[in-house]
Amino acid sequence: MTLNTTYEKIPVTTLASGFELFFPLHRLEGRRPGPTLGLSAVVHGDEPLTNEVVRQVLMRLDPAELRGTILAMPIVNTLAFESLTRHTPIDMLDLNRNFPGGPSGWLSEQMAHVLGTRFVSQLDAHVDLHTGGVFPTVDYVYLFERSRELSMAFGSTFLFAPSNPYPGTFSIPAREKGIPFFTAELGGGSFLDAHYIEHGVRGVMNVMKQLGMLDGEIVRPPRQTIVTEMAVIRPQVGGMLHPEIGLDQLGKEVKGGTLLARVLSPHTFETLEEIRAPFERGYVILLRGGLMRVHPGDYGYMIANAETARD
Repeated sequence: MTLNTTYEKIPVTTLASGFELFFPLHRLEGRRPGPTLGLSAVVHGDEPLTNEVVRQVLMRLDPAELRGTILAMPIVNTLAFESLTRHTPIDMLDLNRNFPGGPSGWLSEQMAHVLGTRFVSQLDAHVDLHTGGVFPTVDYVYLFERSRELSMAFGSTFLFAPSNPYPGTFSIPAREKGIPFFTAELGGGSFLDAHYIEHGVRGVMNVMKQLGMLDGEIVRPPRQTIVTEMAVIRPQVGGMLHPEIGLDQLGKEVKGGTLLARVLSPHTFETLEEIRAPFERGYVILLRGGLMRVHPGDYGYMIANAETARD
């Protein structure tokens, strides 16, 4: 299917190989005036599912039904994507911790600077799409005050309002411009890809309806829960991870002390570590859905405190 977009390249710099580093950008103009919504994907190179979400959104949109403009960047960190890593391989920095960056910094900082000045500067709202990565599967949306209605409209069951947001994220250029921004975390781990692609497309369409860019009813889950306290559980040892809960438990409640997984030695098969739910009552937000190797310090599980959550 042919896209109704114009394709542009936003130049960044020239690499040592002589190849030019650029950001790919699709521009989809509606037939009627309206806001400009930015979509970004694959800020982390190990999150390729978000690329397909952007492609599907652009394929399904009819310019005749669209008010305003979509600026879609289907892959932000092409170098990290090529190596399927979270970090930019040239400087080993996490691009999503180096905004607003600067024109004379590390490569990731230069990239961040160009994204803020050449991409976000054109937007009226910005949605940044992420996944759990190559191995973990995740499902939640960040909730910030300026983007509250858009975050809720995306249609995820869980919304995370952190008391201490991560520093240096893609939200900084939007905050400096005073526009709504939120990050959607969905899928990953090569499990349930079709489900989460559809969830992402539906979420973006919901946001467009909330902004008045599309007609139609916003599709919401029967209940949405705001969580404010999230425990990120990382294995302290490496080995083979044997999950004790499956993907069907994502979004479900677990009692404190529930065994989530065991890490076994690949040599002796002894149990090196047991990973258990930390809160008296918790919601499973991120998990590893199958037998796999883990390094010490990997993302293992994310459990939200159900006692401090609210509808």
